[in-house]
Amino acid sequence: MSTVSAPSSGVSYEGSTERRTFTETKLGLKTSEFLVALVAIVAVLVATYADGDDTLTQNDGWRYAAFIAGAYIISRGLAKLGVREPYSEDRR
Repeated sequence: MSTVSAPSSGVSYEGSTERRTFTETKLGLKTSEFLVALVAIVAVLVATYADGDDTLTQNDGWRYAAFIAGAYIISRGLAKLGVREPYSEDRR
């Protein structure tokens, strides 16, 4: 029998022609952090335009909304970077 080595994981299979790959993390729209970020952005923008005494200016409101969006993008990047779930793909 021949030995096949998977280059990414270092695992060898005796006589196997399976290719080992990894799944992606959950789709971004299906996560609770997306919904929380969306609600937070909407809340900041509503507070920006609904505030009558100008304690939160429009520039500050959009800046805080951008900070929330940036934090969400970074958190999704970290989630995709750290989670790998292996599965076998049969190449017949």
